Amino acid sequence: MTTVRTGSCLCRARAYEIAGELDGVWVCHCSLCRKASGANGNWILIVPRAQFRWLRGEDHGETFALRQSYTVTRCKTCGTPLPAEVDDANIYVTAGTLDEPLGAGVRAHLFCASRADWDADAPGVRLFDERPR
Repeated sequence: MTTVRTGSCLCRARAYEIAGELDGVWVCHCSLCRKASGANGNWILIVPRAQFRWLRGEDHGETFALRQSYTVTRCKTCGTPLPAEVDDANIYVTAGTLDEPLGAGVRAHLFCASRADWDADAPGVRLFDERPR
């Protein structure tokens, strides 16, 4: 039986499904990905195009072409970064938009030389299961 996972944007206007197993998350730390995400980089799943299908809202996105080979697509309502369809072979799915657990960890970190200097735990870092009060 094929595993099917779903994902969506924050407002749920756009939704997709992925059929088949995924081998893990790729994290890109380049300066473009840091700016696009507002975080330490983009956390993506590289999904063969044949395994990806829009369920709804395919036309509810706005794509920004930053370079010929780099685009960012966001939901028109909530701004969630969503799957990028920049080549014929793969869809680049933002991992944080999955609705269910992936069952796999980080497979690779890319452009580590560009990693932000603050992208490391400080000595004595505190970890919380919920927001501290």
